[in-house]
Amino acid sequence: MTGPVSLERAVALAALCSAWSVAGAAQQRDTTARPADSLKVYTLPPAVVSVTRANPPINKVPQAVQLVEKTEISRARPTWGLDEALVSVPGVYAANRYNFSLDQRISIRGFGARSAFAVRGIKVLVDGIPQTLPDGQGQLTNLELGAADRIEILRGSASALFGNAAGGVISIWSDPTAPQSVRQDVRVLFGTFDRHLDRNWSKWQATTAFPIGVGSGLVTVSRLDYTGQRQHSGADFRNLNSRWHFPLAHGWSFAATADVGWDPRADNPGALTAAELARNPDSAAAINITRVAGKDVTQGQGGVTVRREFPGGGDASLTVFGVARSLKNPTTFAYIDLDRLDYGARFAVSRPLPLGSLEQRLTAGIDFQRQRDDRKNFRNNAGQVDTTVRTLDQLEHVTEIGPFVQSALEVAGHVSVTGGLRYDWVTFRADDRLITATNPDDSGRRLMNALSGSVGVAITPSDATTVYGNIGTSFETPTTTELTNRPSGAGGFNPSLGPQQATNYEIGVRGDVRGRLNYSVALFDAEVRGELIPFPVPADTNGRVYFQNAGTSRHRGVELSSALELAAGLRLTTAWTYSDFRYTRYSIGARTVDGRPLPGIPQHWLHFVLAAHPAFAPGGWAEVEETHSSGYFVNDTLNTATGAWWTTNVRLGWSGTAGSVRLTPFVGFNNVFNRAYVGSVVINAAAGRYYEPAPGRNMYVGFSLGAGE
Repeated sequence: MTGPVSLERAVALAALCSAWSVAGAAQQRDTTARPADSLKVYTLPPAVVSVTRANPPINKVPQAVQLVEKTEISRARPTWGLDEALVSVPGVYAANRYNFSLDQRISIRGFGARSAFAVRGIKVLVDGIPQTLPDGQGQLTNLELGAADRIEILRGSASALFGNAAGGVISIWSDPTAPQSVRQDVRVLFGTFDRHLDRNWSKWQATTAFPIGVGSGLVTVSRLDYTGQRQHSGADFRNLNSRWHFPLAHGWSFAATADVGWDPRADNPGALTAAELARNPDSAAAINITRVAGKDVTQGQGGVTVRREFPGGGDASLTVFGVARSLKNPTTFAYIDLDRLDYGARFAVSRPLPLGSLEQRLTAGIDFQRQRDDRKNFRNNAGQVDTTVRTLDQLEHVTEIGPFVQSALEVAGHVSVTGGLRYDWVTFRADDRLITATNPDDSGRRLMNALSGSVGVAITPSDATTVYGNIGTSFETPTTTELTNRPSGAGGFNPSLGPQQATNYEIGVRGDVRGRLNYSVALFDAEVRGELIPFPVPADTNGRVYFQNAGTSRHRGVELSSALELAAGLRLTTAWTYSDFRYTRYSIGARTVDGRPLPGIPQHWLHFVLAAHPAFAPGGWAEVEETHSSGYFVNDTLNTATGAWWTTNVRLGWSGTAGSVRLTPFVGFNNVFNRAYVGSVVINAAAGRYYEPAPGRNMYVGFSLGAGE
């Protein structure tokens, strides 16, 4: 574990590093003609981001917002998971478990870091459709990262706009371009692992965009067939994604999405102890092998959005959506059979509404979402369900209703103030269907509600600079899984587990220097009450995770990013996050851990990408990517910690045409120097099973072909 560094020292370092600083926080490309191999130029005023729900110009947004473009998402990358696209965003920590059964552990400023599986604490949307359930749990089953056109990230409190579990927002969008003719793109990759050449993976993706009258359609089909470096880590993911858009009468438009994800195999190798990690990092936990831990998921999702743009400015939109999910999940402690139905609606209207002589834009709306889980736990007999032994059988409902209002007021020519309020009701209900003489009725209800607010100021002394600050509150309920995992083994919901709440403070600056340097710096402080944390039960040897509320904690940090044009055809992108996350008042039994760092999050997270488009090789390009993580504790009370690590990735490719076909062959090398490191951890794990190792050196080759417009 690296030694502590004071926040003041980190601020000084940020000031010294501001010569690099801050890469284009959601800034839009300039139309100025420039050589294809030079750095993209950004200009602040015209850019807008939908993640704010009001589409304001970026220089009016008093929060840390960043845009990741398609090149950074998928060019010559495996597109296994969001960590590849988010690694360049400061404040976002995407820990890859390399375990497709559990998803990645994604957190923003520490919110969501506790996740034992799936995504917690942050709101995720795909083409405007929530992937986060009303209980705060996010699923990425229907996401095909290779089809994403851009990703918008809002760092920090967003509960005033999005309600429960909005410690940050990740909004993913597919290509909005309406083609004039059919456009076809195919992408194929094949890779293998240095230590086990017989373990390999392949992925293909085919995308077709086509006009339909005055509208358009976009259909993507993909498949990932993965055999990981670790034992029992195979996966088979198949996705069909479609997007449809049609202009209607003047000012009206209609958009629809329809997705199907079928994941017939996602093995779970489990976490390792320190001894197992040292002996063989490619091994799987023995109990995970004998019980054939993993999952089989089928999920369908659809949604429609009707939008109206008003002649005098402003717009209104209504989105209706639904998700159906079937999960067969043999674990180390049970065979989980879950059928889920989630549906809801989102309505928002935004209009200019002057206050006297002051310009104001008022946005108001309401979100409704309802989740229905039919959950049964049976005995797991070597990966097969044993229906003769039921340990849990209950029907769960979660409903969230959240009206909100936001005002953006121009108080002076270069000063704008944005404030918002939202009230959320989140209702949990469990109907116990396993009632016997020795197992009482555990049915019950829980209501968790909160008023969330935010206010921020953005000052724009010039078109190329924005200085901002904000204060906001956020809240996060436990998920249904966290509520139902009770140490006593009873059904129903844990009556002692409550929501996590926080007050968030942030100041920052972002801008552009002569088109050669884009930068942003943000400092934040979140005062958290009742932080949701996992804890082990010593008598439970099956690896099940339970949760409790800590007393209070503080999340403080510095975020810095930059994109610097070093020379024609050579650019350096940098992102650095300093995180000082500590308990301020928390006792575990007789032990007080006040002042101790929260486990699971590195104090320093540093990322560089050096990209070259050499003039002597027209169409050729190369990228060297370097990532560093400091070590961190894995337990609230023990001094057990991961080691610090550096890893290097290299990508080479060429982009050109062969006749009328667009062609891009490429090759990639991950972990070039074969570093042994831990990709993620299970926080406060039972029996010391903390460590989820990352692969050693591995390589892949691939190409993409395109035809049509």
